[in-house]
Amino acid sequence: MYIDFTAQTDNDYDGPLVTRIPQGFFNVGLLVEEGEWSEGINVDEMQGISHDNENYYLTNQWEIFKVSKKTHKVVVKNHLLRVNRFLKDGFYRHFGGISCYGDYLYVATTGRRHPLTTRKAVPIIIVFDKELNFVKFGFLPEDLQKGAAWVAVNPANGHLYSSYGQVVYEYSRDFRNGETLNAVGHYVLNFRHADLSPEEWEDAVAQGGTFSGNGVLFYVLDLKHSAKNASTGIHAFALHDSEGDEIDLWGLNNKGEMHPFISIRYIGSRDGERFWEMEDLTFGRDSIGEYIGLLQLRNGKKDEAQVVHYRLLYDIRKALDDLSKKFF
Repeated sequence: MYIDFTAQTDNDYDGPLVTRIPQGFFNVGLLVEEGEWSEGINVDEMQGISHDNENYYLTNQWEIFKVSKKTHKVVVKNHLLRVNRFLKDGFYRHFGGISCYGDYLYVATTGRRHPLTTRKAVPIIIVFDKELNFVKFGFLPEDLQKGAAWVAVNPANGHLYSSYGQVVYEYSRDFRNGETLNAVGHYVLNFRHADLSPEEWEDAVAQGGTFSGNGVLFYVLDLKHSAKNASTGIHAFALHDSEGDEIDLWGLNNKGEMHPFISIRYIGSRDGERFWEMEDLTFGRDSIGEYIGLLQLRNGKKDEAQVVHYRLLYDIRKALDDLSKKFF
């Protein structure tokens, strides 16, 4: 089932969650350049990003950081090994995506077999306060999710969302320490702008996701072994009736091509040249409007990380008129 959003204005669609749909995007540049991270933060295997008014909250595989937006210096950090003692029945080794909501942080976390019990770790969501103190954790249902690459809170209803394969699962945020999260819904993502073979879908990685304040899901689709796949990028979805329908989000990619989603065409073309991988997203609002921050990682002898800034547009015609007046 597909819904044609291309001709709709802000008030034409009144689904259960989405009430305002962006029409396009504009690449503003970098929020954080690769050389701006302080020495106190290890960008190796950077995984997740979220933020509030004053700080970024970031994860790499083993650590979680609170980083000042003004100075880009670490305010406080914590290590997964120090948290493992709170996580019963499993040994956890991999922080993933992160979501800041209210006074708490929600971190998707996966693991491996415990060295003593040999029990395989069930994917979990760990909750921290904003000083990165452990609050509680909850198991993701084993029959639904085999991994936990990302988690996001939808401000439209306060629920947690994560995914496995092409299905996004919705969970209640009300759970006690050590309980299994209660699944309250699921959504099969109907990609209009992802032309992948069955083999490529097996290789596709759900790197990250975030929600606008009005319930639009922005979802990173990346491929492990393909730097230049045309479907790689940020896709936007309206979730309803157990389905997620892709929204046309028009703008120019980094090669100047017009695309109906935030297309990432990697510039590197020579053999062995490294490219930027997409890791996670964060949604924000400022005095100008709404934006997305995309965390990118470039692997090498020493990893590099940056945050790319995309401005969301709700009236493309007005935006183009303003640009014409400014430059022409």
